[in-house]
Amino acid sequence: MSLFNSIMTEVENGGSTLEISGNESTSGEPNNEPTWWWDKATPGTGDRPDWLPSQFKSAEDASRSYSELSKKIGTAPDAYDWSAGKSWVEPEYEHMQDLAAYAKSKHVPQDVFDKMLTTVGTYLDEFKVDYAEERAALGENAEERVKTLNNWAKSNFTENTFHALTANMQTADAVKAIEEIRTKMIENNTMIPTGNEDSESTFETLDDIETEMMTNIEKYKVDAKYRRSITDKIEKAEARNGR
Repeated sequence: MSLFNSIMTEVENGGSTLEISGNESTSGEPNNEPTWWWDKATPGTGDRPDWLPSQFKSAEDASRSYSELSKKIGTAPDAYDWSAGKSWVEPEYEHMQDLAAYAKSKHVPQDVFDKMLTTVGTYLDEFKVDYAEERAALGENAEERVKTLNNWAKSNFTENTFHALTANMQTADAVKAIEEIRTKMIENNTMIPTGNEDSESTFETLDDIETEMMTNIEKYKVDAKYRRSITDKIEKAEARNGR
């Protein structure tokens, strides 16, 4: 007999209708199905615990899902190893510590952290100045040329300007550019420094003039005005030396 027919029979006979409880089966027997499980074979007891998400039937299912998710997103270490960035990074720098804390909060694994450090290091290396190469580009008298510019800048500018100017002398092209500025200023009768000697004097020495001439030897060969300026400087320097 179907449930419908059973109910109709009760009504027709004047009896009360059959009450169906959520905890009972259709036959009236209590439903003893556990509301949660430890694993497939072990039912849980009591009410479903708060720590077991509703989408999981058992604690085993939840654990397995967490393990699979951890494999996909990775696990952050207790402390990051910074050795992949040893060529450029300062781990104790405040903002680096902030970065590590943020990465850990996002569960960034060590291999991803290493890749980030290596990539940044490669990027920085592309812009690193090869001083040996730049020195070679200036020629054998590179040290003398830089020293001349250093003394000239120190003699003609304020301390702030001097540091700003010389801080940019990192490449051969930069040194040549500042040499050109110096030459233009000298031709316009600006104050002349000692040059290669560390002195308080603001006059150019014969050594300075010779260095300048050799630096601009091609110009000296073709520019009559420039040759006259060099001659005038030599005569003035010799006069100061009592020659």
